[in-house]
Amino acid sequence: TQQWSSMSPAERAELASSMSVALFDAARAGILADEPDADEGRVRYLLTQRMYGTELAEAAFGPDGRWPQ
Repeated sequence: TQQWSSMSPAERAELASSMSVALFDAARAGILADEPDADEGRVRYLLTQRMYGTELAEAAFGPDGRWPQ
């Protein structure tokens, strides 16, 4: 593999993007393993909670893990 310091900015951006997608996919898979019946709203709430904390997740989705009505 190429060393980080010898990569172009575009190569670094591509690597960072692919790593972000991989982490997102792993987090989503973990949530679905814990809650296989979770609907998409619940999965999004739990992803937000894991990434940004409960306070922000509840502000965005409501305390029950769904979008505000």
